[in-house]
Amino acid sequence: MLVAQVHAMAVELLAKWGGKVAYRMGADLDGNPLGCDCSAFVARACGQRRFDGNVWWNTDRIYDDALKPAGNNRWRQISAPVPGCIGIYPGKSKPGGGRVAGHVWIVDDVAACKTIECCSRGGGIARMTRTAWFGRGALGNGRPIIFAEFVG
Repeated sequence: MLVAQVHAMAVELLAKWGGKVAYRMGADLDGNPLGCDCSAFVARACGQRRFDGNVWWNTDRIYDDALKPAGNNRWRQISAPVPGCIGIYPGKSKPGGGRVAGHVWIVDDVAACKTIECCSRGGGIARMTRTAWFGRGALGNGRPIIFAEFVG
């Protein structure tokens, strides 16, 4: 799926579900008005399901997949963000146990630092301004934020 198609689908999902779907960790969009999480939203924007029958695609898996050498990847890292690509950073372990979640979003407007994402801060599916995420060397959970395109 081309980045332009992913962007168009993200805009469509925002129009349909924005303000109507709450952020819920681990929930999938599947027409569920109760909520979804960021990776489920990105999967839907890419015309996929979060669970593909073999793998649950979450932020850590997407991040690792985008960084692998080319092969059977679902994601491919790109050098600069474009509308319709994803931005992502992985989760991390907390000292003493537990985990801090990672995050993934669709790039909406690079110049304006806009994203379309599902997050608790935005109240579910929303268009957000995330200036710090577009800067050179930007970090999320102490790891580099990367940009990637869906390759199937």
